[in-house]
Amino acid sequence: MSDKDPKIVAFLCTWCSYAGADLAGTGRNQYPPNIRVIRVPCSGRINPLYIIKALLEGADGVMVSGCHPGDCHYLVGNYYARRRFTVLKKLLTTAGFEPDRIHFTWVSASEGVRFADVVKEVTEKVMKQGKQGDMFSASAKQGDNPARDTKKQGDRFSASVKQLDNSNITSMQEEIICRCRKLLQDGTVDTIIGYQKGGELGLSLPCFIDSPDNIDKLIWNDRCVPMLSGYLSEITERTGKTAIIAKPCDARAVVSLIKENQLKRDDVYTIGLVCDGMVNSEGELLPACYECNVRTPPVYDVLIGNKLEVETGEAENLSPCFDRFVDEMNKCILCYSCRQSCYGCYCKTCFMERGEPDWQTSSPDMGAKMLYHLGRSTHLSGRCVECGACENACASGVDIRYLIKEITNFIEDTYDYKTGMDLETEPAMLTYKTDDPEIGFLGYEQ
Repeated sequence: MSDKDPKIVAFLCTWCSYAGADLAGTGRNQYPPNIRVIRVPCSGRINPLYIIKALLEGADGVMVSGCHPGDCHYLVGNYYARRRFTVLKKLLTTAGFEPDRIHFTWVSASEGVRFADVVKEVTEKVMKQGKQGDMFSASAKQGDNPARDTKKQGDRFSASVKQLDNSNITSMQEEIICRCRKLLQDGTVDTIIGYQKGGELGLSLPCFIDSPDNIDKLIWNDRCVPMLSGYLSEITERTGKTAIIAKPCDARAVVSLIKENQLKRDDVYTIGLVCDGMVNSEGELLPACYECNVRTPPVYDVLIGNKLEVETGEAENLSPCFDRFVDEMNKCILCYSCRQSCYGCYCKTCFMERGEPDWQTSSPDMGAKMLYHLGRSTHLSGRCVECGACENACASGVDIRYLIKEITNFIEDTYDYKTGMDLETEPAMLTYKTDDPEIGFLGYEQ
């Protein structure tokens, strides 16, 4: 094999696909020597980060193969893997990776001939894409970004200046104060998480109130941008039952945290607020609010405000583009503010800061940025409530929300699941159906 031949990393299930490779060898079924095999216990144990890392480290292609659905040695491992791989391929192609560099398929222990045929097909497809080369070449060098300048959030949308009606703000704020005072006085809750004045340029700040005497601090306006749901787990552990002033995105986040066993339903009292969208310092709707189609919290203990008709703007029409992804990565300084502001990033230690394996490099190079953002996007697949907190918190103007939003829409279309809308439905990535489509798999036909 010459240096011009593609190098393909192959993750093979030990019980079926690896055994199929053995059978191909003993049966003298020849196939190209381009694959580098990594033997794994089950396809369900393959972390998507391994696939991303392989591509970023210079592999020309990645192949994943396991037992046929229904024949898993661990019964259901490949059912979970199927959804995970389908969503991962959608994410990678949205980021601009060529789809024919990533392949998923099933091969049993008795299919030696099929294994050889699969390797031949995968090698041919990867070979047509050419050598991947240095993904971080001249067009991807840090700081070299002639194609795009950092834009203000409102510039990406034709949103008009739109603020909440002042009389409605006042009446909602009065009702919030009245209800919260009663909740503390009668002992229904021990703490209330809400908003107070104090931020720069009129931005409201989170506040934590445990006494009726401080209730008058609470405010409600169209600058109550911060997400409050991320504080709930720690506060409920420390103080007991907690009430949260919840915009629709916060209410959806609460539902998601309950479904993921990060919160107990009995520990949270949700004061749902009808929301017409938050604005920036210039009075323009924030991008996430401009696109939002959930104006009334889907789950709440009490609702404040009149239900709104949904009026949303058109999102950007994006086609997969690696240059777009690189441009956004050039802006990133790996400060992790997006992670810190996200309700869904509740891990005590982020994958980027774990020592085994060591995902983070000594300096924030392009590969580290791509790995972080793609890895975080996989973790938020089927979990994002589209609040835009990551975008609002980013000081560098990185718009990575477009990737996560594309995956969110894909999961809703494919698996009929929208995050945080009810307490009964299982999260899309934590369950499966035996007839799930294998979109993006080798040989899949729509």
